[in-house]
Amino acid sequence: MYHIAEPDIGRPRPHLMANPQSSLDRFLSRLIKNDPPRAKSLCVSLLGDALAPHGGAIWLGDLIELLAPLGINERLLRTSVFRLVAQNWLQSERQGRRSLYQISDQGLRHTAHASQRIYEGAPQEWNGEWTLVALPRTGNGLAERAELRRELVWEGFGMIAPGLFAHPHTEARAAHDILEKLGIPDRALVLSARDLAGAGGLPIASLASQCWNLEDVAEQYRQFTKNFGPLEKLLEAPPSPPDAFIVRVMLLHSWRRIVLHDPQLPGPMLPDNWPGHAARDICGRIYWRVFDASEAHLNALAGRDNERYAPLAADIASRFGGRPA
Repeated sequence: MYHIAEPDIGRPRPHLMANPQSSLDRFLSRLIKNDPPRAKSLCVSLLGDALAPHGGAIWLGDLIELLAPLGINERLLRTSVFRLVAQNWLQSERQGRRSLYQISDQGLRHTAHASQRIYEGAPQEWNGEWTLVALPRTGNGLAERAELRRELVWEGFGMIAPGLFAHPHTEARAAHDILEKLGIPDRALVLSARDLAGAGGLPIASLASQCWNLEDVAEQYRQFTKNFGPLEKLLEAPPSPPDAFIVRVMLLHSWRRIVLHDPQLPGPMLPDNWPGHAARDICGRIYWRVFDASEAHLNALAGRDNERYAPLAADIASRFGGRPA
């Protein structure tokens, strides 16, 4: 998934635009100042959203230049890149005095896994099937249980009873992958189940507010709409390619931080007027409004003198419900 287990390095000091004149420039300056992105997390956002669709390779110097306007200085970025290499997100290749970085196979798998949450979202329909993970009373130490719980909650599972986790649409493969990753593939049961509350008893779905922290996620969606909603009016005039790139990176980075903590429950299980729907609509509209200009900036920097920089992948057009005509 496109998240990093260990905490990010410290927040960078925002690099604000020099004497910003336009309303958009002033807005972006405030956005970066009020919520300065962390270097490593921002790198992951950029890798998954913008670079992977072009083959995933970039010169370190070009990466530094791309992210400098967002408050990421060279020292912080170099440290972040080294850590991503150590965690097998990136692979490095020295060519003379220059360093080329390429997303690893593992990084591409994490990116693909996260993309469904980021660009598609939860299904609006649901067949009533659940994926369950059950921990036997013996055979797992406290540390293993804590790590497994952390990974399952990140994946969107809720604990409906001690040692029993459930998700209404995540595939069993995701649960097996977590067990494999933790080295305990034979320490838990992965089951498929259907709620039989119609015959009497408590429906699992009625426990949603107890098993998933929906109110916290809902507040994050409301804040996202508050932060980025004004951009729609500011973008009525076409932005410059550098400004469009900043909008895209900050938008997608903020969005990713929310949706990867959202359990992505199907529509029938969500409260009425779920704020995530409006936030996703706003994110998609702004994303596509700045996309072409942001690509022009990305091509000019990341694509120069880079034989591994590939044409944009065709499947990108399906993001956020599909590219507008």
